[in-house]
Amino acid sequence: MNLNDHPDVIAFRQRQQNNHPEAMTSRRLKAIVLEAGADDVGVVEIDRPSLQDQKEAILQAFPRAKTLVSFICRMNAAQIRSNDRSLVDGEFIAYDAEMLHISRTVVKALRGEGITAVTPSECFPQDMSKWQGRMLTVSHKPVAEAAGLGMIGHHRLLIHPIFGSHLCLGTIIIDTAMEVYDQPIAYNPCIDCQLCVATCPTGAIAPDGSFAFIKCLVHAYRDRLGGFLNWVESLVTSQNMEEYREKRTDGETMALWQSLTYGGGYRCGYCMSVCPAGQDLLGPYLDNRNEYIQRVVKPLQDRNENVYVLPGQEQATAVSKRFPKKTVRPA
Repeated sequence: MNLNDHPDVIAFRQRQQNNHPEAMTSRRLKAIVLEAGADDVGVVEIDRPSLQDQKEAILQAFPRAKTLVSFICRMNAAQIRSNDRSLVDGEFIAYDAEMLHISRTVVKALRGEGITAVTPSECFPQDMSKWQGRMLTVSHKPVAEAAGLGMIGHHRLLIHPIFGSHLCLGTIIIDTAMEVYDQPIAYNPCIDCQLCVATCPTGAIAPDGSFAFIKCLVHAYRDRLGGFLNWVESLVTSQNMEEYREKRTDGETMALWQSLTYGGGYRCGYCMSVCPAGQDLLGPYLDNRNEYIQRVVKPLQDRNENVYVLPGQEQATAVSKRFPKKTVRPA
């Protein structure tokens, strides 16, 4: 059979002749994303100069990419600020699912408009074949910043001018150009309160604005990406359970089990918890700073917990001095 005579080819060409979808505009696109459940959305072109370090990876994943659609969902501030960190993990797990649902809903709606889209993961999965290189398809924070959804604060998190930094970020990549794109906001919502510095258990966030990424990774991701290989090494090098327990307590093992089973497992996130920035969140901090510190900041500073650091006396001593109720553990 000649390809042109195949029933599916004939049907496809007839559909093309009869299909004249309304042109997609930035305004319509945003309305679709908001209707799907996002709290705010912005659009940015693939050629934006501030995103050129990501362009190659994005085009490798989706060569037809023309527009990045950045969207955010605000999380429950009371839960994010809780000293019970299982509440925080629960919020992240719930919003991982919510962000995926929003992305899939938008992709389905756009498909009906003749627009092709892909949805990079919010965090995981990543391309582990590129281990210790660039494993993410998209770095969401710079995209959100370029799309006018906020600016990155002292704590290296995106701060939305209204919702603050209690956010989950997502990006949808589409093959259609928009007639107009968003621009970064005119100011940084960060109020330079330094509460993120005061509560960071590892000292990764410095007063001068510098950030020691490895310190953050080693501790915060101890039960996830950062500590998994170390756990495997502890298993395979232990002759028996007694030797294994010298390397990992039962509590540490169960924390890893929970992370592998249910997700979450972040050992920190205090910088997000204590951040008062954003018009909807500023009130309690402005009304009574001391009360805010006692209610939100101090419980995290005084929380009895392990803090994981790389071998070396200097960082261990610094952590013990700043947070005497915390226990330093080598990673």
